[in-house]
Amino acid sequence: MDKIDKNKLIYLLGVMAVLGLFWGWYHLSQSNETKLSVSGAEAVKSEDDTVSEEKIIVYITGAIKNPGIVELTGEARLAEAVEATGGLLNTADLEAINLARKLKDEEKIHIPIIGETKETSSINDSGLVNINTADLEELKSLPGVGDVIAQGIIDYREKNGNFTQLEELKNVTRIGDKVFEGLSQLIII
Repeated sequence: MDKIDKNKLIYLLGVMAVLGLFWGWYHLSQSNETKLSVSGAEAVKSEDDTVSEEKIIVYITGAIKNPGIVELTGEARLAEAVEATGGLLNTADLEAINLARKLKDEEKIHIPIIGETKETSSINDSGLVNINTADLEELKSLPGVGDVIAQGIIDYREKNGNFTQLEELKNVTRIGDKVFEGLSQLIII
């Protein structure tokens, strides 16, 4: 063999060795990451098992196959309650509900039919607005509440469930002590 051919062969073998080491290192690191994510998933599962021992009971009516009371885990979503009642009817208005929202114990949920209008107002006889049931327009009727704050109240309610105390309204973005003070005599839960 020529001296050039031997150098080329040694160079080629060196490159192949480096590539082989890189390939082995890469696959080893990938398998370690996979093991970490699997063990992480198991840890999450064990935390959920503790939470799932807590039970809630909700009453669900409207455009579902079997309206009634259902018992669910403490971290249940509306989709799980709907599934527990046999599922939605074809006439259910999916735009009017948030299937991803978390449920609270003793909650009543109504799944409206497409085109169904709200039969009752969220404003009671004394003119107080129920912040747990008021829609965007009813919330905007309150002094100092515009589109952004009204939508914030609805978003907070959908994410956290119904308000349990009036003071909880302060947790909504843009509602501080001053705005709350102006609303506190005009709202109920």
